Amino acid sequence: MSKAVLLLFVVLFFTLIKLLIPSKGKMGERTVSRKLNRLPHDRYKVINNLLINSCGYSTQIDHVVVSQYGVFVIETKNYQGLIYGGYNTDYWTQNIYGNKYELYNPIIQNNGHIKALKRLLKDYNSDVFVSIVAFSKRARLRVDYDEVVYWNKINRLIKSYNQECLSREDMYNIYSILLSENKTSRKNIKEHVRATRKNIKRKNNAISNGYCPICGGSLVLRDGKYGWFYGCQNYPKCKYIHKV
Repeated sequence: MSKAVLLLFVVLFFTLIKLLIPSKGKMGERTVSRKLNRLPHDRYKVINNLLINSCGYSTQIDHVVVSQYGVFVIETKNYQGLIYGGYNTDYWTQNIYGNKYELYNPIIQNNGHIKALKRLLKDYNSDVFVSIVAFSKRARLRVDYDEVVYWNKINRLIKSYNQECLSREDMYNIYSILLSENKTSRKNIKEHVRATRKNIKRKNNAISNGYCPICGGSLVLRDGKYGWFYGCQNYPKCKYIHKV
């Protein structure tokens, strides 16, 4: 067997493995999906992997649970190691055996998902949306926020909301709207990934040039509770924060 044929075989083999074995993120989403499906089906309507268009941009949401007690918007994270960060900081830190990595603040990320849903469901009260960020038990969370929980606490947290804020008719209407707006075709998913990468590049370019990626104001170096960070000069109107 020639080296070229052997190399082609190796590339095809690993490509096949990549296609057959889901990523850790997808595995986490599947695990959470199974847990959410244990909720009573007559009171909770679950949508997994929701992809919607809002104001010309696509937004992918891991899970949405629609009920008379609220619309629960869930971001799933399958990380390991120590996870810590501030509520409004742009990035959190993942510490694995002393090696530190940045991850985009999932609270801010999920708030963006909720904003997109509010625009789509503008006929409904904005107070009905509940943000939940769910981590695997592989992670050790050093964050003390009600909306950040482990996977095994999701259903308990959802059920703790027992005050009706939507009628049964509203619940089914919202569920129907989201299903009809779901754009999870292969083509739309590819376009979403491409647009997301483009937005990340644009954001990083703005930060590297000393500008706020949200409003365009100058970034100012400040000292805060969690150490030095860059904040937007237009604070408090713009609360963008970038960790040093």
